[in-house]
Amino acid sequence: MNSLHINKITRGGRAIVFNQVNQCMRYCLLCTLFFATVTYGATDLSSDDLFYAATSAAYQDITRDQKMGAATSDLEQIIKVSEAAIANNDSITAIVIITRNMPAIAQQIHLPQIQKITALALSLHDVTVAETLLKHAQTQGDTFSEARITFELAKYKGNQAHWTDVLAMLKTSGVTESLTKDDAAEANLLIGNALQQQKKHRESMSYYEKIKPDSVHYRLAQLNLATANIRQDWWTDAHVAIQSAVKINGSKKDELDYRLYTVLGYSQIQFGFYRDARESFRNISLNSSYTNRALLGLGMAALHQEDFVGALSAFNHLRGKQENDISVAESYLLSAFTLRQLGQHEAALASYQEAVAYYSALDKKQAAVFSDITNKPSILSSTEDIFLRSESRNDKQLRQLAEKISLVANLLNQPLASNRITALTNSKIALEKRYFTTARQLLAAEQEAITSYLSQSKFGLATLYDGN
Repeated sequence: MNSLHINKITRGGRAIVFNQVNQCMRYCLLCTLFFATVTYGATDLSSDDLFYAATSAAYQDITRDQKMGAATSDLEQIIKVSEAAIANNDSITAIVIITRNMPAIAQQIHLPQIQKITALALSLHDVTVAETLLKHAQTQGDTFSEARITFELAKYKGNQAHWTDVLAMLKTSGVTESLTKDDAAEANLLIGNALQQQKKHRESMSYYEKIKPDSVHYRLAQLNLATANIRQDWWTDAHVAIQSAVKINGSKKDELDYRLYTVLGYSQIQFGFYRDARESFRNISLNSSYTNRALLGLGMAALHQEDFVGALSAFNHLRGKQENDISVAESYLLSAFTLRQLGQHEAALASYQEAVAYYSALDKKQAAVFSDITNKPSILSSTEDIFLRSESRNDKQLRQLAEKISLVANLLNQPLASNRITALTNSKIALEKRYFTTARQLLAAEQEAITSYLSQSKFGLATLYDGN
């Protein structure tokens, strides 16, 4: 496995406080933390209510009017056919298969396959099926099925960022005690997540600590535990949690391990452990999606150590990538800043000029995208040509909205009554409004960062001229 290595030329042990460096470091740390996700529209339930009502009614009409396979009581067959339909991007067939066979499914509410059917329905945002099955389990007094269905609903609510609902479903109802070992661990992870999203960091820690090292969810729980400690400035406990997590896989590392090392590295910079931070970043593979952040972290740690040659090596490596990536963008400014620290006046001048040109072009491109977003609803997920952090491009709320819009669009192609068409159209309009609002907020955050980098580059250039 190739790892990150930057030449080290240490020029003293004292830490230097560079404003630009610290600004980049703080932002990268927040972006890398598990909970640094956007939850725009999480409390806006009106468009969701329209969506659930309109799609449920449409599915009922399609199920009644069309014949999509014979009815069956074989739960495994229902799961198999639904999964195949989903794999073929045929959401309507998948839901109709489940809806058509609901009487047979309800009669077997005690079987474990019910949980999978619930999960399949929720993957297509059909909350009605899940809630109907939950009522059947409650009516039957089947606490185990009730727990399994509630758990799937709670996971769905978490994906929708409805954290109050998650806690109401899982925290006080005794659901966790009726789940399998793996599901119980995931439920504790979800409760902890919900508490942290409500800034109840200390309370969330007790749930992460319930997850044992033999659980598949242990590493993620330790990462979340570390973020809770970091947000309370308990860096020692945070580092212990991360180091405990990275030991699980041994020498065989994956993306979660690299994320752990990235969080650890930026945390170590934050608390002044620059040499340790550089070692943490060097554990990250060159093929990882965290490589750019690791290179940026290596450069910033080197700057704090006054290892300007090592820092410049890292920043120049990033600049050479020519990617629409936050770390690459920041490297233009930091490279010029580092050349200035090295006393290379002419090179620093040229680098600041290049940074100004780069950020100016980026600013214009982003402004054009921002103004055009309402005409291209899929632009954030499908266009690689714009500057967008991976956290924004893969934003969970935005993805959920896009999925719902697509589901409604598919239903509008069906032969439905006019009142159903009207309800679906109104739902689509409401969802698209939320999508555009969310997308604009994400792009505005990117635009703000670019404008800041441009201003700092111009300022650096001006001070170089003044100094000369």
